[in-house]
Amino acid sequence: MGICNSKSKPNKSVPDKSRFEDSIKHHDIENNMYYLPNDIDESDRLQILHFVERYIWQSNFFAPINHLLNQEGAMVLDVGTGRGSWLLEMATKYPNAKFIGMDISPVQLNVSKPKNAEFIEANILEHLPFADNTFDYVFQRFLNVGILTKSWPSVISELVRILKPGGYIELMEGEILFNNMGPATTRLMNGMIIIFDESGLDSMACHKIHGYLEEHKHLHNVHYEIKKHMDFECGEKFYKMKYQIYANGLVAVKPKLINIIEASSDEYDELLKKMCDEMIENESFGLRVRVYAQKLDTSNTNVKSC
Repeated sequence: MGICNSKSKPNKSVPDKSRFEDSIKHHDIENNMYYLPNDIDESDRLQILHFVERYIWQSNFFAPINHLLNQEGAMVLDVGTGRGSWLLEMATKYPNAKFIGMDISPVQLNVSKPKNAEFIEANILEHLPFADNTFDYVFQRFLNVGILTKSWPSVISELVRILKPGGYIELMEGEILFNNMGPATTRLMNGMIIIFDESGLDSMACHKIHGYLEEHKHLHNVHYEIKKHMDFECGEKFYKMKYQIYANGLVAVKPKLINIIEASSDEYDELLKKMCDEMIENESFGLRVRVYAQKLDTSNTNVKSC
């Protein structure tokens, strides 16, 4: 028996729901706030982002779940899986666990997936197609671009609903701005803050996710980790990869951002080039926060603790 209800089907059977805006392919899904594209360039950007984050943290997860992942039949959900890079690595490393990658669009893979990996289409802003207490571990990162400020508590409650008692939820978010920004970078990223504000998104979600988990009545054992800078020496190649992550996203929002920062198309392109030089020269880094919590087991009388 599958873990999903009848409304959820494997991605290969779901038609691509997209629209084009200024020649850029976007998600065309009701109740969707994700403003970044739904195309090959965005897919490539997400894959680079995964490799960069793994390098920054020197790990793929923060929660103490290694013992769970080695158990036969352990259930893991990757929320907003994107290209599935994190999930595919994890599924390969932990063959005893079952990994479900969830996204608002069908996941297009250019590699074969492990037998213990599955992808489904679902929207985190709606009721998820899973029964209560399904997953041992729920993982979500970098969805501040798709979750309204007012929706964060309800999103977390939905993730806690499908988490087993004793299971772990882990969230990770980063600041939009970063340290040591040059003038071109500052101009572009301040424009992004305006886009967030106008869209009802929370550019400072990374500073609130710990509190959301602390305040949830069904969670305890909350821990967080902040990364304010690199803990080791990085070369130019690393900062070029980081620049590529930001640049690809900024290219996608160019039609909207050039109006906000009052720049011509050519000036905007020049700002992107200068941003690359500034990030390398200044070794710019954006603060990141990752936090995990454990779902209370209401079958015992343990008092919630942090």
